[in-house]
Amino acid sequence: MLCDDPASPQRQRQYLQALRKLHPEKIAIFEGKLVKSTPILRLAEPIPAAPELTMARVITLTEKKTDVNIASDMLTAVFLGQCEQVVLCSNDSDIEGALKAIRQHCPAVRVGLVTPIASSDHRHICKELKALSHWVKVLKLDDMAQAQLPHKIPGTSITKPSSW
Repeated sequence: MLCDDPASPQRQRQYLQALRKLHPEKIAIFEGKLVKSTPILRLAEPIPAAPELTMARVITLTEKKTDVNIASDMLTAVFLGQCEQVVLCSNDSDIEGALKAIRQHCPAVRVGLVTPIASSDHRHICKELKALSHWVKVLKLDDMAQAQLPHKIPGTSITKPSSW
């Protein structure tokens, strides 16, 4: 999703830096890639002030390779016997094939699914991912509030921005 807040990328960098400093031995961050395009798309609803307008140029951001990288890393770890359980923090159905392969070829490896979907959100847990998981955890707003980073990261000058 495109963010109209120009400070958002800086806060994201600060957040990732905080994670790296707080738990360097526990966290590996693999950043995805966003590709921006400006296609001309059909309007979902007419604009009352311009009923003749049926198309508009829009800005879209598309994630590239993120799901492939997640699936590849999960499969590699499982097939090399490096884990007893994988936990997927996603609701992206593109990972379904990797989970199917894990369940089929390594049935002793447990699969967990963690997904942050607010109760007021219109989205639902991906039924294909849920069916392939041994357990599912939906992160609620309370869970997220209790898992915040400290205001100041110990041993650094990194402090929590006013909005993260």
